[in-house]
Amino acid sequence: MSLPAAAPISHYILPGTKPFKGLWLRWRAIRFPWRKRYFIGMDLEGNTFWEFRDRLVAYRPRRIMDFRGGVHSFVNYSDFKVDPQWHQWLRATRVEPPTIQELQDEITRQKIMVERARLADERWAKAGTLLKKPGEKEIRKLQASAMATEASDGSLIGRIKEREEERVAVKVGKETTVQDMEERLKVEREKREKGRPSGPSEGFQPAAWAPRAGARTEK
Repeated sequence: MSLPAAAPISHYILPGTKPFKGLWLRWRAIRFPWRKRYFIGMDLEGNTFWEFRDRLVAYRPRRIMDFRGGVHSFVNYSDFKVDPQWHQWLRATRVEPPTIQELQDEITRQKIMVERARLADERWAKAGTLLKKPGEKEIRKLQASAMATEASDGSLIGRIKEREEERVAVKVGKETTVQDMEERLKVEREKREKGRPSGPSEGFQPAAWAPRAGARTEK
């Protein structure tokens, strides 16, 4: 049997419940020794939650939820929703059931969080972002900074441009012909030959391979 709730049973019944139904729920919440099913509480939708003894496990009662109206099927099953607090109680991860005031406070907290998120989004949109496209003022500042850098250190910029031109000239492009490539390779080969000593294998050229028939051996 679960521990009794600290709050009175009236805190677990909706304020708008009919008087006769409210009296009947209070009566069903009394834990008589012969009674097998006890009323525990309600949610904001009017669904009721019950607890009854289990014949197989006496120390752990079973917990169920009765949908409002007492009629549900696969058609209207998606219309019913269990609150997280009541879901914890059904799973026996929570000792005391949630009161009506606690459920209402949770709804109020969610509304406040949504409103705060909306205000934060508005402030973020007004502040702008650094990833936006630069305007005319930013472009003018960048151009002035580039001109000032070139005027103050023109020699360095000139050397950088010369290096870039050399790289472009050395780089092989679409206009380079086969003769130009052969001449460059020849010059490079002559430079390597002058800078290192020659050996006996420098002028070696492989000869054409001609297979020869081997002699047969008689068994």
